[in-house]
Amino acid sequence: MSKVPERSVGQYEIQLKDVDDHLLPATIELGCRDWTEDSGRCTECRISLRWAGGVIENTDWHFFESFKKVREQLSLHSLLPVCYGASRRVILTGMGIDMALGRKVYRVGEDGQLIRPTADIFKTGDDVEPVSVKDQEIFQDEWWKLFRK
Repeated sequence: MSKVPERSVGQYEIQLKDVDDHLLPATIELGCRDWTEDSGRCTECRISLRWAGGVIENTDWHFFESFKKVREQLSLHSLLPVCYGASRRVILTGMGIDMALGRKVYRVGEDGQLIRPTADIFKTGDDVEPVSVKDQEIFQDEWWKLFRK
């Protein structure tokens, strides 16, 4: 692990939905470290989620993967984030990872087509359908099988 200092890359206010469909406020803070080693570029993207019930923090090589780990821990509290990063009908592409460190996803329309522009994973909209990490991954796997050309 490098000694490169972490830089702050944003803070978001989101809602968490419990099993009774009550909404709970939460804050997400993002941090990132980026450096180069002999083996190539290295990145650590940290997410810290705070809500009245506690703090969950995780780090991975891009924010979408970090957020999946946070969501898995939130599921132990029966909570789902209400944002695009936790929505069923989203697709993360290589471009979303390369250009935005996994913070941008495509929304998928009812016809299976990608909706442009991309959406920030910590924003919300009328089309957000919060689901578990597993359900989101099932949708993504099926979409890639049907629409990859």
